[in-house]
Amino acid sequence: MKNKKVSVSIFSTTWGHHSIGKAVEYALGRKFQTHYNLIKSEILRKPYLYLYLYFPSLNIIPYKISESEKIRKMSERYFYRFFIKTIERLIEIQKPKVVVSTYFAFNFALKELSKKYNFIFLNIVADPRTFHELEVLPNAYNFVFDENSERRCRKLGINKDKYIKSGWFVRNEFQETKSKAEARSLLGLLPNIFTISVVGGSEGTLKILKILPAFWGTEKPIQVIFICGKNKNLYNSLKSFIKLFNLKKNKNLSILVKGFIVNTEKYLQASDIVIGKAGPNLLFEAVATITPFFAISHIAGQEDGNLDIIRKYKLGFVEENPAKAIGLTRKIIENPEILEKFSKPIQRLSFYNKSSYSILEQFVEKKLEEEKIK
Repeated sequence: MKNKKVSVSIFSTTWGHHSIGKAVEYALGRKFQTHYNLIKSEILRKPYLYLYLYFPSLNIIPYKISESEKIRKMSERYFYRFFIKTIERLIEIQKPKVVVSTYFAFNFALKELSKKYNFIFLNIVADPRTFHELEVLPNAYNFVFDENSERRCRKLGINKDKYIKSGWFVRNEFQETKSKAEARSLLGLLPNIFTISVVGGSEGTLKILKILPAFWGTEKPIQVIFICGKNKNLYNSLKSFIKLFNLKKNKNLSILVKGFIVNTEKYLQASDIVIGKAGPNLLFEAVATITPFFAISHIAGQEDGNLDIIRKYKLGFVEENPAKAIGLTRKIIENPEILEKFSKPIQRLSFYNKSSYSILEQFVEKKLEEEKIK
């Protein structure tokens, strides 16, 4: 059987997992018959969303509690029962030789189904550094971001042949090469003005509001795009703030407020810097567009390692204190040349992440060949 006819099933969900899943689909779709399964998972959405939007620092509490063996075992059983019927039905229809998961909650059903249906099981770990123990499996092939992620796998007892350092899977459209001026012109923005994108993530964290005062009274011409995601309250709040403080009267300041958009990559490509919550997808999407990142918020526990990544790889700035973040933003606006030091480190990491496609594709080909020999 030719490789292009081999069936590969990809299981993903909403949030950032969907972006990873689409990158995986693109990487494998060039040689294999891919089936993309987007399964919405509402069981964790409401409590997670509440922390995401309002109290990201409190996430450390449930994160730590869920690390206990008793809670982990309960979670595994619960997720297995919740998803097994839906996933098995799709497996029976698609008959995959390879299954790829981008969401940990699906893994406990897939672990058992891999024994019954004899497919190669790949798990894309959806946190680059401080991932939860539930996110890796001893009997799956776990794709992780870098050597630090490999060390965490070893600490969690995962065998060396069960984790693969791959970089981060970023959708192909973020990797299109454009000059900043060209990207701005395509969006109807002024091509030669310092441009900032402030991004609240797909759900739109309210924490990005704290950076708004940085733009008041600017004497240097700038344009700022606020991307609010699905959060209508954030969108309306920004509109009200702009009206209340008469920001549009400042001729040096142009503010554009966007809700949920499907072409985020175009705004990141147009930006000189991206400001937002240090979620892994937004961070690495900024890297793909060769744009420095300024983290002003993160989800405690789950995203702690993302701040370390920004510092280690020299991708930009980390400052969550509101007053200091505002001061640093003003400094960047007045002295944009300080961003130049991040250009080469970002390019190196962007190149590293691009290799994830070929690493995944070649790994699948190798495992399929090994299965034939058996």
